[in-house]
Amino acid sequence: MRTQNNRMRLSNLLTWSILSLLSTGCGSGNSNEKQVFEIKGTVMVDGKPAEQIQIALHDKAGSDNKQPTYPQGFTDASGKIRISTYADGDGAPAGEYNVTFSSQEYNAMSRGFSGPDKLNKKYSDPKTTTISLTLGAGKPNDMGTVELTTKK
Repeated sequence: MRTQNNRMRLSNLLTWSILSLLSTGCGSGNSNEKQVFEIKGTVMVDGKPAEQIQIALHDKAGSDNKQPTYPQGFTDASGKIRISTYADGDGAPAGEYNVTFSSQEYNAMSRGFSGPDKLNKKYSDPKTTTISLTLGAGKPNDMGTVELTTKK
């Protein structure tokens, strides 16, 4: 009788442990995160692929106070765009965005970008940028080739 009770307790403990694990740890992502869409595209400056161009997406609808996001990223050595919201290169939530670009030197001491914008602040203001992007399901989510210039 004692052995049977111990087996029953062990069985119940294992069942509750498994149910507990399944209910808490098997989801992918945080329920507070919006769905994001990977963004494709290349940035060229004066006709050449541009590395370390800082990119930010500014929602045309304004900031979402309930679930704010700040999609931003950089270009790689071949000018490929890499935007992140929650994880490296995951993309940005659906929406219509004004896209800004700047090119400053990386300062290892401050771990940030500083100095003059090599693009002469031509593309850094979300109110005046002429570059926009619409993201979402069924959209191409592709900026194509973005041509920027250092000329004033």
